[in-house]
Amino acid sequence: MGAASPAGAQPTTSRMFLVVTIAASLVAWDIGFDFGAFETVSYRRIFAVFVVSTVVLIATFVADDETFVTSRASRVILGLPLAYLLADVVFLTENDLVTVILALAVLATFPYTLWAIARILGTDYFTLPRKHQLAAAATVLCIAGAGWYVGNQNDRFLTCDDFERSGDFQPDNCLR
Repeated sequence: MGAASPAGAQPTTSRMFLVVTIAASLVAWDIGFDFGAFETVSYRRIFAVFVVSTVVLIATFVADDETFVTSRASRVILGLPLAYLLADVVFLTENDLVTVILALAVLATFPYTLWAIARILGTDYFTLPRKHQLAAAATVLCIAGAGWYVGNQNDRFLTCDDFERSGDFQPDNCLR
């Protein structure tokens, strides 16, 4: 990487790439690991998507500028996590298939929610050259895949004590 930018100067492409890619990769790793280790995604991750998408959804109704994407399709996508929780409350479903379908719908909205947040917060991702944007997206996907692999093969990397010390549920295949 090049030298640091002086105060007030535009960030370097490398710095922009790293900030965006690291932030997204941390989330992708957690989701991938949970899915690999537990064959599900933690309720904490689902609730995080719910909170963020609901806040962005509300912002599409109150924003006075063009920062927000306010199309119906955008609002439907951002509203899916809210619909998931409301459906669970209203229908008090015990049907695992319905729960899984709704949870998958929430996770499917996650990339769009991240995109919307990046647009709203003005991250530098969209000013990166196209090859850097693609490299960042590919890196995040690879990190998610690595997280899934390590979670799925957790008995090679962690012990049951590691999960217990962190306050996590112990997967069936953890090393005893």
